[in-house]
Amino acid sequence: MKNRRFYTIIEGMDERYWYVVNTKARNEERAAANLAQGGIDVLSPKLKFRRWRDGKYTDIVEAMFPGYIFVKFHPIDEFRLVKYTRGIKTIVNFNGRIIPLQERLIDFIRERLVEGVATVEKQTFHRGEKIIIQEGPFKGFSGIFEQELDGRERIAILLEGVDYCARMEIDRELVTKV
Repeated sequence: MKNRRFYTIIEGMDERYWYVVNTKARNEERAAANLAQGGIDVLSPKLKFRRWRDGKYTDIVEAMFPGYIFVKFHPIDEFRLVKYTRGIKTIVNFNGRIIPLQERLIDFIRERLVEGVATVEKQTFHRGEKIIIQEGPFKGFSGIFEQELDGRERIAILLEGVDYCARMEIDRELVTKV
């Protein structure tokens, strides 16, 4: 009787809904491309940020939700197509039931994307604010924010020492607020 009720609810669904799909490790793009070739709507949002590597900054684009993509499909007609697509591990479920996402959640994510990529905004600092250096040769040192330099990529700080205070210029990405 319990199963009959479940199937009755499912049979009444004749629309496509958004679901979370778990992909195999680092296969978000592969799975998304394979699903798109099958005529399935896919959202695989990415995140762009700068990271300090090998003594320089590098722009990095990674999956916003590593190992997961959003897929819009009919829960009965297209279930097997999605589940067995190359690159897919499983459709996220709770006690064996897949739960659709609200359309407004997908809209919320899409509004923040430009060509499928969201950019992490730079931190803003205010004059006199205490900061700590996170990376580089001065890692662990603290200071006070003084001003922005060179189009917001670099900042000037007053570096605090035991018995002194020195002014230095440093890349913005290397510091965080205390």
